[in-house]
Amino acid sequence: MTSDNPDPRPDAKDPPPGTGDGRHELWFTRRDDQVCGPYPQRSIGRFLILGRLRPDDQVSLDRETWWRIDQRPHLIPEELQNAHTPEGRERLNQARLREDERRRERRDDNPPAEIRERRKGDRRCPESPATISHRQQWAEILERPAPPWSEWVRGPRPWIAGGLAVTLAIGLLLAFGIAFERDSGPDCEQAAGPGVNWNYCDKAGADLRGADLTGASLHSTRLAGARLHGARLTDADLRFADLALAGLEGANLAGANLTGADLIQARLVDANLENANLAHANLTGAELSGARLDAAYLSRSIWTDGRICARDSVGSCD
Repeated sequence: MTSDNPDPRPDAKDPPPGTGDGRHELWFTRRDDQVCGPYPQRSIGRFLILGRLRPDDQVSLDRETWWRIDQRPHLIPEELQNAHTPEGRERLNQARLREDERRRERRDDNPPAEIRERRKGDRRCPESPATISHRQQWAEILERPAPPWSEWVRGPRPWIAGGLAVTLAIGLLLAFGIAFERDSGPDCEQAAGPGVNWNYCDKAGADLRGADLTGASLHSTRLAGARLHGARLTDADLRFADLALAGLEGANLAGANLTGADLIQARLVDANLENANLAHANLTGAELSGARLDAAYLSRSIWTDGRICARDSVGSCD
């Protein structure tokens, strides 16, 4: 039986809010009997900042027990918690500008056809079973308990292991004279080029036809609807990148890491995916005619027809 708790005060029988970090929890939302999701905690906070959710909307982990969002304080972003002060209001306005997905580059009067298609209707709820399944798979992976040997790694190390590590580090410094460089982090304004760091940047709809992005760092980069025809993405880091509806015709993705990437309805005609890592990638509706998949790793990826590939799939979805 579904249980509702309209009282904003947490029930004494409930687990205390904030138990664990909750970063990998998936939450269903409900308003006027319409259930959406599940969404990760970060998305709940983002929806609250943008006003798509209200603190009196309901959330649930199992669609059985429901709470108002303001009963789960760890879901409410800091910008909303301090919005009653002038400084807090300013931070909230800045957060809304940062999180608003309909920013200037997506408000083009004449956007690409694929972007216009994505704007039709409500793209957030309900979502396709494939998208929900993909999200749940990754939540399960991230919530898996640490392996037994990790306790040894975190615990006291034997003196001999520590001595060897120090000796090796000193030897490398003396032999090569390497000066450690501090990572400057992603630069979303940097021009396209080999090794560019666009981690977490929003490049939706970008025109990158023929661009040389060899070895680029594109972890969780938003490239939905981007035009990447003939682009060179060999050995690029595209883990969890959003490439839905992207045009990748003839692109070279040999050796690229596409683990967990969203390739829904992407056009990969004649693309080179040799030795690419596509584990847990979502290829629902993607066009792969003429694509080269020799030695491509497809463990647990969602294939074009919605099938989930076997763990040992290499080169084809078995």
